[in-house]
Amino acid sequence: MAKTNSPPAPTIPLDLWRELYQAAARFQLLAPWQWMDDIHIFGVNNEHGVRLLTVLGGMGEVFGLASYRGSAGANFLLRLRRAEFAPESPDARFYQDALLVDFVPGKDLRKAERAIIQQIDFQPLTRKPRLFPEFQSHKPGYVPWFIDETEARLLLDDLRKAVPFAELLRTNPAVYDSRQENEFPFLPASGSGPLTLDQFEWHTISPVPPLADPPVDTHAFDLPPLLALPQPPQSAWELTAFYAPLPIGEPPRPYFPKTALGVDAATGMILAFQLTGPEQTMAQTAACGLIQSIQASGYRPAAVKLDSINLIRALQPLADALGTKLLQAKSLPMANEARCSLEAFSRRS
Repeated sequence: MAKTNSPPAPTIPLDLWRELYQAAARFQLLAPWQWMDDIHIFGVNNEHGVRLLTVLGGMGEVFGLASYRGSAGANFLLRLRRAEFAPESPDARFYQDALLVDFVPGKDLRKAERAIIQQIDFQPLTRKPRLFPEFQSHKPGYVPWFIDETEARLLLDDLRKAVPFAELLRTNPAVYDSRQENEFPFLPASGSGPLTLDQFEWHTISPVPPLADPPVDTHAFDLPPLLALPQPPQSAWELTAFYAPLPIGEPPRPYFPKTALGVDAATGMILAFQLTGPEQTMAQTAACGLIQSIQASGYRPAAVKLDSINLIRALQPLADALGTKLLQAKSLPMANEARCSLEAFSRRS
C-alpha cells in the first residue's frame, strides 16, 4: 500500500457499507474454508460483469473470498492454477484484476477502514479470534487500494452468492469430481433462497492471450538528430520494460510505474532509466527508454536484445526507422542484474 502522498479513499454510502460488512460477517461466520479450497472455483455473470470466485483459506494463512474480474482476472487465476508463477511471486501483484475480502485483526486495519467501522458501529460476529473484514481492489498496474462504490456493490453480490454455494458444496462434496480442470459452475444471475445443483451452468474457461501492444508511432519522436549519430557495427544493448515496485501516489489511485532499462550488453552499464504512468503502454515505455539511451550514449546501437516478442513486434517500426536490428533473447543478464539492483534499492527505501 502506498503510504506517502496517497489520494483519499473513494466515498461509499454508509448504507452500502453496512450491507457489505453484514454480508462479510455472515460469510466469515460460515467459514467455508473449512471444506473448500482453491479447486472449488465458481462463476457469476450478471449486471456486475463476469467473474470467477474462489474461497481463500486452504493454506491456513489468508481467509476470505477473491473475485477475479473479466478476462484479465480469469487469465491470472488460470495461470496461477497452472503454477506459471507462485502466489508470492513479486510480479504477481502487478497483473491481478480482482477484488478481495479477507479478515484481519483490528490493529491491521487502515485508518479509513477504522473510521467506517466506527461510523456504522460494526462488530464482528466471531469473537475468538476477533477479526474484521478488509476489502481491497487489485487492478493491473495499480497498487492494491480501497474499493469504490461500483466494486462494493460487486463484492456484496459475490458474498451473497458465495454463502449458498458454500452451503450446497458442504453437503455435496463430489460436485467437481467428474469435471474437467478448467470447467466451472456458474451460478444463477439472480434469485435468492437455497441453491440447487440443477441451477448450475457449467462452462469451460480457457486462457485468452493478452492483447498485444500496438506498434509504436515513430512520429512521436524527433528521429533526424538521432539518425545523424554514429552506429558502431558491433554495438549491442539489452532493453527491458516492467512494472517497478515504486508506488506513485497520484489520484485517483496509486500506481506502479512502467519502467524501461537500456543497458550495454558488454559492460552492463545502465544507459537510460525511464518511468511512465498508466496512460502509456509497456511498448511505449520501452520506446522512450530506447530513445533516451541513444541520446545519453551519443550513438545508435547496431542491435538491441529483448526477451519479449510483444515488445519486439511493437518496437519494430521504430527500430527500422533507426536502422537498428532487434534480436529475441532467452534472457537479458545485464538488464536483469540492473533491474534486481533497482528493486533491492526500492525495498531498502
